Amino acid sequence: MNSEESYADLIRALNNAAIITETDLTGRIISVNENFHQLSGYSENELLGATHSIVNSGTHTKDFFVEMWKVISSGGVWIGEICNRAKDGHLYWLHATIFPIFRQDTHEIYKYAAIRFDITEKKKNEQALIRRVERYRAAIETTDGFCHVNSAGFFLEVSDNYCEITGYTRAELLTMNIFDLDASENEEERVTNFTRLICGNGKTFEIKRRRKDNSIWEAEVTATYSSMNDGSAFVFLHDVTARKEMEKHHEMLRQQLNHMQKLDSIGRLTAGIAHDFNNILASILGYTEMNQLIIEDIPDRGLKTDLANNLRQVEISGKRAAELIDKMMTYCRQHTTKKVIETKPTAEVINEVVKMLRAGLTEAVKIELTLDQTPDIIIDSIELHQVLTNLLVNSRDAMKKNGHGIIKIQLTTVEKVSFLCDACLMPIEGDFIELSVSDNGSGIDEETISRIFDPFFTTKSVGEGTGLGLSMVSGIVHHSRGHIVTNSELGVGTTFRLLFPMEVLWRRAADNSPKAPANLNGCNWKRRVTDRLPDEFDA
Repeated sequence: MNSEESYADLIRALNNAAIITETDLTGRIISVNENFHQLSGYSENELLGATHSIVNSGTHTKDFFVEMWKVISSGGVWIGEICNRAKDGHLYWLHATIFPIFRQDTHEIYKYAAIRFDITEKKKNEQALIRRVERYRAAIETTDGFCHVNSAGFFLEVSDNYCEITGYTRAELLTMNIFDLDASENEEERVTNFTRLICGNGKTFEIKRRRKDNSIWEAEVTATYSSMNDGSAFVFLHDVTARKEMEKHHEMLRQQLNHMQKLDSIGRLTAGIAHDFNNILASILGYTEMNQLIIEDIPDRGLKTDLANNLRQVEISGKRAAELIDKMMTYCRQHTTKKVIETKPTAEVINEVVKMLRAGLTEAVKIELTLDQTPDIIIDSIELHQVLTNLLVNSRDAMKKNGHGIIKIQLTTVEKVSFLCDACLMPIEGDFIELSVSDNGSGIDEETISRIFDPFFTTKSVGEGTGLGLSMVSGIVHHSRGHIVTNSELGVGTTFRLLFPMEVLWRRAADNSPKAPANLNGCNWKRRVTDRLPDEFDA
């Protein structure tokens, strides 16, 4: 085959595969091949003499065509993709090569030729892929966090939201392993979480994650295998920290409500029993006193002595029962009689209790006092005496097993504290006067410490305690607007922290208004005469 035949075969093959057109210098079509007729839907007569604007789809800007003409008119070759519109209105895409044709003698451009190939199907696939990627990206960015990890756990891709929530940049994360961000408390749990993330079984679970600033957030995670069968996994994370905090808050409120309902029921029952029992005791003690007068007239000295002793025991038992009733009424935050509280300097009351208790302690048990100069606690001195006595006796009993130890009593001020009261389960915040009693005795286990303020609950043997000691302490402290925080560890010891409000609750009486102490040592002291006073201050 000679060169002329080879050239003819090439032209025929090109003509069969491509869309070929020629235009004059003004852009008017001077020749077209059959492929252009079929693809555009226009006849040869409709195309000849027209410009390519006949198939303009409006997809491209004016600048697009200006740049094209600038290239070919200067003798260059323009290569690119063009979207045209067929006669029936459908769009099709072409890959075009447009170039000038020169006269052999003068080397002047006298027409332009274009060879185009139909790439409509390819463009459809590309656009479909782009749309899938866009939907994929949109879905990713709507989650709190997305990452793509390989079989070893190293990040292959992360979303912007994941970067934002972790505090790391994309560049930092792509050098890290998902295992590095686990905030679980033990290694076994960390390994289990890592396996669940990498295995990607599609099930949802919750784990704790660590941010760059070391803060912890809780994530709801769903991990799935990649369809690429490369061992990688797609991990979607949703931040549920706020939801978990809300659930904890709701659980705390539920516990507080249950606790209040329980105490209210017990309190009503206790108050009813105490009132009725008090009336019975009044009768018993009254008749006992009358009988003590009657036996004075009995001539038999031996019988008289025996009856006197018996009546004395009845009187002692009756008074003990009366004291028990008073404790029950204190727990119920009621009082058998209305009284005006009598206050003493807090440090003075503490010293009185310690002096009284020291007499009953062995030399192996020491009491250490640390009494800062604080505002006095607004509480009845007798009730404060009862509170301290109960706490100190409990501390003494907690050290019976070892036979030795140290009881520490501290009076100080604390500022900006945030606790949960162990007796009423209410959150407490702010500045307080703190009176604490601690020991290094046997300690209290977690299950028991949740019940120590319940009335009639005791860990002591039968006959050694009524179970009203700490419930009475709770009643007095809360009646004085205070709260209780308890810390205990088995074998280490226990600390009871009584927190009382810092505000001054002076009663402004017209005849005798007390004055605030002169030296406050920089305490956060506030004079507030508009605050609501405890019941004992009511006129």
